[in-house]
Amino acid sequence: MLKNGKPLYEITRKLMKFAAYISIAVVVFNLVLLCANVFMRYIFDSPIKGTSEIVTMMMAWVAYMGMAYTLLNGKHMQLEALYEKLQGKAKHIASFLIYLLATILFLFFVKASFDVFWQSWTIKEESVASVTVYVFIGKLGTFVGWVLLAVQATLMTVYSALGVVNPEKYEAIGAFTEIPDEKALEQLLNDEVMNRASENGEDKLKESEKGGDQA
Repeated sequence: MLKNGKPLYEITRKLMKFAAYISIAVVVFNLVLLCANVFMRYIFDSPIKGTSEIVTMMMAWVAYMGMAYTLLNGKHMQLEALYEKLQGKAKHIASFLIYLLATILFLFFVKASFDVFWQSWTIKEESVASVTVYVFIGKLGTFVGWVLLAVQATLMTVYSALGVVNPEKYEAIGAFTEIPDEKALEQLLNDEVMNRASENGEDKLKESEKGGDQA
């Protein structure tokens, strides 16, 4: 745990959030560039050269820079049906295995994406377009994205290992869901029934008052 009481894996939140903002900024940049290209093409019959190639290359930054922040917030697709049935130390062990396997997988992709980027950088790979567009810029975004994912998954693996050693002190992680549980669903249904009953009572009261006025 950190001094502020937050879990260990939260230490990277500012960094991962900044990376997510980069993804958003690239989306905005692509949108502005595409709109400007359409405007220049149809108004002045002079499209911006290389627009398609630039937008395609920058999509790597859109796709990968926000993945670690998504992992930190537990928003990736997950199957928590079995995990949520576990309790105590067993839940920590499952969490540890999940993030350990994820870390190994991410490290593999870090190595693979770096090799691809370095090869592209070495030859100064360019896209076949009317203007010079360096492809290695997009491949750099892929590499950085996998590095951030590996760092975040490693921290979550370490935190889960601490939970295995001391399950009373650390809250298990692994599956995050916004789907309400059975108690929450029951409460929602009860609230809905009460609201309906209240609305019906108000309608009947209004009808009786209206009938009284007419009489």
